[in-house]
Amino acid sequence: MRVVLLIRSKDSALGAFKDLIPESYSVLESEMDARGLQLLRSIISGIVVVDIATRGVLPWMEDAYRWRPDLTYLGVTGDPSMIHFLSKYFYDFLYPPFTSDQLTGLLERSWERAEMRYELQSLKKTGPPPPERALAVQSGSCNGNGNRLRERVLCDFSRVLNNNFDQVRLFDLFLDSVVELVPVGKISILLMRERMGHYAVSMQRGLEPKFCAELRFRPSRGLISWLKAEARLFLIEGLSCAGGFTDTEAIQEMHLLQAVVSIPLTVHGELVGALNLGPKITGAPFYEEELETLYILAGNVALALRDIQLHHQLRFQNLYIESILQRMTSGVVAINSEDKITTFNHRAGEILSLTADEMINKDLRLLPSPLGDILFDSMSTGSSYYAKEIELARNRLPLEISSYQLASDGRVLGSVMVFDDISERRRFEQKRRQADKLDVLNKFVGQLAHEVKNPLVAIQTFTELLPEKYEDSSFRDFFTHTVRQEVKRLNELVEQLIAFSAPLSYRFEVVEIKEVLDMAVLLLQEQGKGAETTINTAYTEERVHIRADQTALSRGLSYLVNSFESVEQGGDVNIQTLFDQALFDSGGVSIGIWDLKTKPEAEELQRVFDPLSAKHSSYISLELPVARKIIEDHGGRVTARLLKDKYLKFEVQLPMFATEGGEGVD
Repeated sequence: MRVVLLIRSKDSALGAFKDLIPESYSVLESEMDARGLQLLRSIISGIVVVDIATRGVLPWMEDAYRWRPDLTYLGVTGDPSMIHFLSKYFYDFLYPPFTSDQLTGLLERSWERAEMRYELQSLKKTGPPPPERALAVQSGSCNGNGNRLRERVLCDFSRVLNNNFDQVRLFDLFLDSVVELVPVGKISILLMRERMGHYAVSMQRGLEPKFCAELRFRPSRGLISWLKAEARLFLIEGLSCAGGFTDTEAIQEMHLLQAVVSIPLTVHGELVGALNLGPKITGAPFYEEELETLYILAGNVALALRDIQLHHQLRFQNLYIESILQRMTSGVVAINSEDKITTFNHRAGEILSLTADEMINKDLRLLPSPLGDILFDSMSTGSSYYAKEIELARNRLPLEISSYQLASDGRVLGSVMVFDDISERRRFEQKRRQADKLDVLNKFVGQLAHEVKNPLVAIQTFTELLPEKYEDSSFRDFFTHTVRQEVKRLNELVEQLIAFSAPLSYRFEVVEIKEVLDMAVLLLQEQGKGAETTINTAYTEERVHIRADQTALSRGLSYLVNSFESVEQGGDVNIQTLFDQALFDSGGVSIGIWDLKTKPEAEELQRVFDPLSAKHSSYISLELPVARKIIEDHGGRVTARLLKDKYLKFEVQLPMFATEGGEGVD
């Protein structure tokens, strides 16, 4: 530990001086009084920075220099005239204002001088260590009373270690036990402060609290570094002998802690702290057996400390997760491998009209159906559900759920479900669809009036001229054909309008997708469309079954085919099917429909399903909106995109129907 002792008065201008000192130094502060002199005696090697402007500096420096002439003193003053009286005590002076670099340079030079002086002193020493800091370790064992005391203390403390997750209480009892085993007046515990990156005094007895709060012990230097490397007791006696290896910083830190023994607290080879003991209050020596007992006891305390830290870490993580869960806008429910509900957040209670107290640690079957079934399925089979829409059996409440299995190292722990109430979303979508329908109807009626007018004019003209030209067969044939086509056109518009604006009724059955597509082509031909069109089909080899109203779905698919220019102008239309196990929950079929003539612009592609989007023939049509509605009513989806050569392609995805055996593909 590189120690800088800052001596100043309460109102000294050196307040900002401390902030300029590099972090590699540990700064201690004191006023120019007896406490400051006492701190000097605790420093083995270091730098003392004195505010010369402080009253009484001369007598204080005389005492300090008389007691510790080996330390390096630096003076800070704005009055150079005072240097004449004090220059013999100081290595150098600082004159405000000065920069951080100037201060750092001076501290580095001063520290090199302090270390050199300490090493020279160590080399000059001969004989035994100074008696006030020598540590005597007595060989042999304690007497019988000492052994009985040790056994009782260890038994009492071992009971405390069980189920004790209070760190402060643990260390209080630990220090009580240590003092009962070896009566010492000074004792402290160093622990790592993870956020700060250094060790500090966590608990002490017999030391000055304010002084201890200023001490910082770096993991890479001094006492902590020595304990990490050696993994054994640090004894002042063993490191201060003449001619032996000395760790200046470690010894200095021991002196600052007023300790003669430091015992590492290690767990699986990792240093978590240190127990530091001063001399016995009786002046008696430490027995080897006492130190061995303390080392074992410290190891058990270190293990208990790690358990406490893990307990609090897990508790904090649980509180953190619980706090997140309680503030989530989605409901969250989790179960364990024993089918018990372990998580039930506030939002889940609001959606399901239940409380956490009613559900936590209860059987999953208490959950409204089908939530429990889905959770159990995810846990037992590993099935995952993502954004699946369901309805609760009891009140038909619509939910969107996602469910996953929870596992660790191949062991199933349970499952978790996240769900949202989509009632409001459905109501909003219903209102939006209703508004769309009203808007479409308003616009459609306006356009329909123009289109109705043409056939009505033809019919009216035919009616007016019929009496006069009834015998004219060419006239009769022409108007008969014209009226028939216009009436047919009106009928198609009315049917499409009904299909788009009103709910359709379906008769679902299990059908093969190939049959549905063949019927779609047949419907097109029956309407007299695509006479010069070639339909190229490429169906998947598997016989994929779906649940559908064959007539309605075929009609919807025929609308998609009819939207291509090749149907009206002649050409090829391609239809391809592919089975995809990844579609929907149990697989599905993908249908691609395209030609090599229809090239819509990008803006037209975005409006392709717009009810008022005009076809290439300029007639208004609801075929594509109706097609999308029918497909979505069958649980599918349809999208329009451009191929790389800009030709239009429709992609339809429909869920496969799974039979009782679980297969929907032959």
